[in-house]
Amino acid sequence: MKNVVARITGGLGNQLINYAVALGIAERTGRKVVLDLTDFVIFHGGRKYQLGHFAGPSRARHWNYFRSACFLFAWIIGKRLSARFFARCCSVMRIRVLQSDKIIDFDPCFVDDGLKRTNDVLYLIGVYGHLPYLPSDATLREAFRLNAEPTGQNRLMLEKICGANSVSIHVRRSDYLQISNGCVALSAKYYRSAIAAMSQRISEPLWVVFSDDIPWCRAEFAFLDNAVFVEGNGDQPWEDLRLMMACRHHIIANSSFSWCGAVLGRDPKGITLYPDPWFPGANVRPTTVRSEWISVPSFWVKDE
Repeated sequence: MKNVVARITGGLGNQLINYAVALGIAERTGRKVVLDLTDFVIFHGGRKYQLGHFAGPSRARHWNYFRSACFLFAWIIGKRLSARFFARCCSVMRIRVLQSDKIIDFDPCFVDDGLKRTNDVLYLIGVYGHLPYLPSDATLREAFRLNAEPTGQNRLMLEKICGANSVSIHVRRSDYLQISNGCVALSAKYYRSAIAAMSQRISEPLWVVFSDDIPWCRAEFAFLDNAVFVEGNGDQPWEDLRLMMACRHHIIANSSFSWCGAVLGRDPKGITLYPDPWFPGANVRPTTVRSEWISVPSFWVKDE
C-alpha cells in the first residue's frame, strides 16, 4: 500500500493535527499513514512525541530511518542553499511534498483529487486545523481513542464531568506571553464575555478549567459558582485532552489543543465558543470552525 508520511512536530495539539490531516489524506487516497519523528531527535525544543498514547498513531509504522535522514538532509540543503537540489532529491526518491504557505487560509492542495493518482510517497509538512482536511468523524474518533483507561483523580474527574452539564474552559498563557511570532494570549475580558454568553445558553453548568497557569485562573474565575480546576497532568497532556473531550460544551482558546478538544467533544449538540480574531489581524476562516460554533470577540493581554 502507498504511504502518506506525516512529519510530527510541536506540542500535543499540533501533533494531533499533523496526524489527523495525514489520516484524512490516507482515507481519501487509499493510503497508509507513516510517521516521521526526526524533529524530536534533531531539534531539541523541549517537545516530546506524545501520540503513542492514542490508538491510531500507536499502530502507525515509523518512516524508514535511512529515507528520513536522506530527506532531512535534502530539505536542509534546499532551505539554505538550493531549492532545485531539494526538488531533484524528491524526484529521485519519488516523494511529493505537501506543504502550504497558507496557514490561516484553506489550501486545496491537501484535498486535491489528483493525490489519488500519484504513485509517489506523499510527505506532509506543517498544516493548520481546517475541517475539510480531516477524515470522517468515526475514523478520527477511533484514531484518537486513548489506549489506557484513566486512573486516580483523572478517573474521578471524568465521572464528574460526564455526569454534569460540563463546560471546558481552556486558557493558554505561559508561552503565549513570551513568544513574538503573532501568538498572543487572550485576556480575562475574552473569557468573561464567553462565560456570560455560555451562561445565557445553558443551565446549571459545571465549569472545568484547563490551563498552564491555574493560579491566574483561580484568581480570575473566582466568581464562578460551580468550577473545578484540572491540575496534576502537566507531563500528561493527553489526560487533560481526555477530560476536555468529555465535556459537553467548550470555551476554547486560540490554541490547537482546545480546538482539538472541541472538535472531538462527546456531544455533537454541544455549544462551542471561540475567539475571533484567532490572533491579531487573523480572522477565523469558515473552514476552521463548525457552522454551529459561536464566535466571541477577542481581547488580548497585550492591550490590557
